[in-house]
Amino acid sequence: MQNLQRVNLLLERRQREALERLARQRNRSVSDLVREYITAGLKEDNSRQRERLLALENARTLSARILKRRKGKPIADPVKVIKRIREERVNELLGRRR
Repeated sequence: MQNLQRVNLLLERRQREALERLARQRNRSVSDLVREYITAGLKEDNSRQRERLLALENARTLSARILKRRKGKPIADPVKVIKRIREERVNELLGRRR
């Protein structure tokens, strides 16, 4: 076996029963199933972390492109700009012209 370490784990009765039933159906040990599920959960968690980091990097890249397009001049007050854009969109949807 691999370098396994003992861990005490408290489960709800229904969780333990479900694991035992599944282990019997698959002819595997409960420990083996738990290790498999933990590994899958850790991979999923790492995948979400990578997605967040990629989104952050994309936002930084976009920000740099916008700043370059504006010749280094940042937007003075982004909240005001967003508010103005929203107002313009509402006016457009309501058929109002400025």
